[in-house]
Order: sequence, then structure tokens, then C-alpha cells
Amino acid sequence: MLVLLDLLRLPPEHLGASILLLAGIVISCEYLRVSLTPVLTRSVIAHVLVNLLSAVVLPALLAVVLVLSIAAHPDRALINLAIAGGLYVLWYLAGQSTLLVRSDTQGADLGFICIGSVITFVPGVIAFAVA
Repeated sequence: MLVLLDLLRLPPEHLGASILLLAGIVISCEYLRVSLTPVLTRSVIAHVLVNLLSAVVLPALLAVVLVLSIAAHPDRALINLAIAGGLYVLWYLAGQSTLLVRSDTQGADLGFICIGSVITFVPGVIAFAVA
């Protein structure tokens, strides 16, 4: 557990592992969201889970990662912001990749991604300004 928490601080010596961990979480959340959407269209629980995964859990996790990483390594703040931006590009690409398999999915949801970017980058930019 401590190793995972350490990886969330984006340490320079384990940056590759940290990025892979976050990329796996981003892709897993997006694929779970897309897989639940067409299958359980009338399920309230599935709808709430989809909204939580896309608009709350993933952006909040990335916000925590940004704040922790900027607090731990203030000299790498811009790099960490760029990594978070790259994870958002990965989030979009993961959503769009579902269209290759199932044309009845909506693909990447830009509304959720835009809301998520506000949730992620506002604390990140504030942490950058303070650091």
C-alpha cells in the first residue's frame, strides 16, 4: 500500500511506473464506464456509477496526484502538470477506441472530460502557484 502511495507522488526515480499505474487506472475507469453504459441502460446504480467514475473519482484522483506530486517535488511541477494533461489525452483516446469495437457506444464523453479537467487542474495550478 505504501508503494502505491509513493508512486502517486510521481517520484523521478520511478516515474515510468507511476505513469503506467495512472494510465492503467484511467483506461480501466473509461472502459468500465463505456461497458456499463449500453448494457445497463435502465439501471440507476449503473448510471450513478458511470457518473461517479467519469466526473468524480478519476478527476479527483488525478487532482490528489497533482497536489501530492507538486508538494513532494516542487521543481517538477510543470512536468507533473504535463503528465496530467497527457493522461487526459489518454482518457479521450481510450473512450474513442471503444468505437472500434462497438459502434453503439458514445466513445469519449467530452463533457465529462471537461468537467474532470476543471476538478483536476484547478487544485494542481493552485499547488503550483503556492510551491
